[in-house]
Amino acid sequence: MLDSTSSEQRLLRHDAETTLSLRLRTETGTEHSRTEEAFAFFTADPAAHLSGFLAAQLVASRALAAARDGAPVAEEGRLLADLIEALSEDCADAGHAPLPDLAVPRRLDTLAVGYLALGARLGSAVLARQVTEAGLALPRAFTLTAPQGAWRAFRQRLDTHSQDPVRAERVIADARAGFDLHRAAAARVWTISESATT
Repeated sequence: MLDSTSSEQRLLRHDAETTLSLRLRTETGTEHSRTEEAFAFFTADPAAHLSGFLAAQLVASRALAAARDGAPVAEEGRLLADLIEALSEDCADAGHAPLPDLAVPRRLDTLAVGYLALGARLGSAVLARQVTEAGLALPRAFTLTAPQGAWRAFRQRLDTHSQDPVRAERVIADARAGFDLHRAAAARVWTISESATT
């Protein structure tokens, strides 16, 4: 017996069954990779570029906070605010002059900001190991962690919006824009650093 379900109907059913947390991971993958490439200066030589990395993260984090549309959800809590505070102290300790804030092109859904803030904490362990292996003291920003279970709970919260196409599309688009802010911050820091040495 032939399946009477059209290909369009199957596609719609597949989209409805795809969770927002999975869509975020797959549909922002290009922006995520490009952002990692933008910070290659640091990962290639942490000892030479730690202060620049901290400064770029501060600029990006301040931009995300300024752009946030809505209060942080419970799983994120004060994580981004605490990160900004820690990065400010780390930059001061490193003697890195404060940089001007990035212009924020539009407001970003608080779930997109939370996705970036919580997700970044997952990757911080790898970066922290690179810093310590380079013989450097670990900056305070690298010691911040999300509460246990926060990432799983946040993904579950995201998935409650999986079948809300308007909200889901906005969160994905705004997460991409958040990665753009990180790349803009990296470009600002290393452009300034390179200009200072030429």
